[in-house]
Amino acid sequence: MTGEPVARRYPASALPEIQGIRLAPLGVAATLVNLSATGVLVECASRPVPGAVLTVHFQGTFSPALIKSRVVRCEVAGIATDGSLRYHLGLAFNTRITLPHETEDDVDACAAAPSAPSLAAAALAAVAADVVAPVLRNRW
Repeated sequence: MTGEPVARRYPASALPEIQGIRLAPLGVAATLVNLSATGVLVECASRPVPGAVLTVHFQGTFSPALIKSRVVRCEVAGIATDGSLRYHLGLAFNTRITLPHETEDDVDACAAAPSAPSLAAAALAAVAADVVAPVLRNRW
């Protein structure tokens, strides 16, 4: 662990102050999927390679209005009605930003909370203890 607090993701619906996103130097518009203090997931028609450096321009009243980032993943999200591919881009910010929805108390609480993988492992262990393995028979 790096000692930094966990960055909570906010869906696009929780951020009405962001009306749109443009990615430079690609010059393409993107749709916000979710945002955290350390990165953003957007959907767009362009396919940059992982490692590419991009500047994210937030349109609307969101601050900061732009932030430098790099592409950490790019995968096909779907096919548009015109037959073109749509991509999900995972962008990591070069610097951590402060989100208007977070306070210092929220960041401290996230850092102190158990991680999601440990909670999931505990839940799976509890379910596995109660489940009896089915008997399999080959009927062929």
